[in-house]
Amino acid sequence: MHMAELHYFLAVVEAGSFGKAAHLLELHVSTLSRAISRLEDRLGVTLVERTTTGIRPTASGRVAAHHIRRVLNEASALSEILGRRVTDEIGEIHLGFHLPPVNSVLSNLLLEWHRIYPSILITPHEPCEGTLLAALVDRQIDVALIPDFLADHFETASPIYSESLMAVLPETHRLAERVTLRWNDLENEKIFLWAWGKNGIGQRFFSTRLPSANPQILDTGNLTMLAFIRAGYGITIAMQAYSCLNFPGLKFIPINEDNASITINLVWRPASEDPIVGKFVAFMRDRVKAHRQLVASHVVAETPGHPP
Repeated sequence: MHMAELHYFLAVVEAGSFGKAAHLLELHVSTLSRAISRLEDRLGVTLVERTTTGIRPTASGRVAAHHIRRVLNEASALSEILGRRVTDEIGEIHLGFHLPPVNSVLSNLLLEWHRIYPSILITPHEPCEGTLLAALVDRQIDVALIPDFLADHFETASPIYSESLMAVLPETHRLAERVTLRWNDLENEKIFLWAWGKNGIGQRFFSTRLPSANPQILDTGNLTMLAFIRAGYGITIAMQAYSCLNFPGLKFIPINEDNASITINLVWRPASEDPIVGKFVAFMRDRVKAHRQLVASHVVAETPGHPP
C-alpha cells in the first residue's frame, strides 16, 4: 500500500469526482482511476461507486476515508517533526495584528503551526495600522496581518482570510432588532471609529459606502470604544471577529452588502533573510491555498451535471 494511493483516494472522495480530483492533482483521470483500483485490490473491498453526478464512497469507503485521513495527517506531522529535529528549528516570529486573531481560519492556522513547530515562538504585537509599516521596516515585527485597504503600503501581500463587517449598536437602539442591515440604514447615524480612522484611511474606506457620513475618530482602545457605544453615544462598524467577545449590552448586526467585507493579508519584508520567517510565510500561503482548493472541490462536486 502506497501513501500516494491513499492521498489519491482521499482527494477523489473530497472532490466527489475523478475528473475534479485529477484536475486538482494535475493528473490524468486514467492514472487516478488505476491508483484507486489498485488500492481496492490491496484492501479487497470496493471503495467508491460511480453515479450520474460523480462518485460516492461505499460504506467501506467511508470507513477507509476516516482512517486514511488520520493516517495522512499523522504522516505529515511526523515528517514535519522529524524534519524539525534534523534542522533544530528554534526561534521567534514577531507577528503584528490589526485585528484580534479570533477568526476561525486564522486560529486554526496558528494552532497547526504551533503543533508542528512548538519550538518556534510567535509573539503578537498590536500597533495601530499607522505604525505597522514602520514596525515592519524597523524590524520590530517580522510579518503582519493587515486589511486589504492598507495593503498598498506594503511591497508584498498574500490574502489569508476575509472578515465580514457588522454594525455595532447598543441593545436599546432603534435598529437593534434587525437581522441584517444595509449601508443606507446607517446614513443618519453618528458613527465612531478607532484605528480605522488614523491618517484618513477609515474615512476613505467609508466614503464609497456611507458618502453622507462624517465618522468621528476616537483615540481609544477596543474595549473603551465598545463601552462608549453601549452607553448610547453612537454606533461603530467592526469586523465580525469582535462579535466573539460577547460584550454585554451590544448587538452585532451583519451588513448585507457585497462590499461589506475586508480581506486580511499577510505582509512581510521581501528582503528578509530569516529562514524561519520564510518558512512561516510559505506555511500560511500553502495552507490557505489547500483550503481554497478543498472548498472549490466541494462546490464543484455539488454542482448538477458535473462529470465524474
